[in-house]
Amino acid sequence: MAEVIPQTPVPPGYQLRSEELVPAGQAATVRLARGQVLQLIDVQGQQVADLMAWRLADPAEAFSPAHTVSCLTRLVPREGDQLFSTRRRPLLGLRRDTVGRHDLVVPCCDPERYQLDFGLDDHPSCLSSIQAALTASAETWTPRGELAWNVFMHNTITPDGHLVTEEPTHGPGAHLELEALDDLGLVASSCPQDLTPCNAWNITPVALRIFSKG
Repeated sequence: MAEVIPQTPVPPGYQLRSEELVPAGQAATVRLARGQVLQLIDVQGQQVADLMAWRLADPAEAFSPAHTVSCLTRLVPREGDQLFSTRRRPLLGLRRDTVGRHDLVVPCCDPERYQLDFGLDDHPSCLSSIQAALTASAETWTPRGELAWNVFMHNTITPDGHLVTEEPTHGPGAHLELEALDDLGLVASSCPQDLTPCNAWNITPVALRIFSKG
């Protein structure tokens, strides 16, 4: 049976241009023109998605979680905030957020993480699936783990400075709505981490919807 993407509100004044289901543990790329709106949707709930973006006019300039934290002076962006590049330029505007829990601190999972922490040499990772999606789309931009926003990821920093990963609590249809403030390339993955509570031990799809002004 085909996976059904949950309904989400259409941004006022916009029309749906396209939608894409990102299978569990995989990734997909899209291009956004300035002014278009992207919704990143959790299809079944409790699933983390990793997002990266870069300027099409200058691919060396990419969305930076660290610069965003520095510019916002807080660890989690809020509705109305902007997300910043490696040169502190606003690239995306956060228009809507139905979850409010995300991680901008931890790099996305990569083959080295599974080798070092779990002794596994062939476990899927966000960085690997993102690279595969870029290659399949003929995008030449080079991803790096520290450039990923761990969307919907429930990490808590304890009073003694430890980082604890908790199960997400959001349900199906939870989503972010982002406005492109520049012409951007974007790639998003369904995180394949099934060895921690990150995705409630169950990897499921996410979806991308793109809206253009009507």
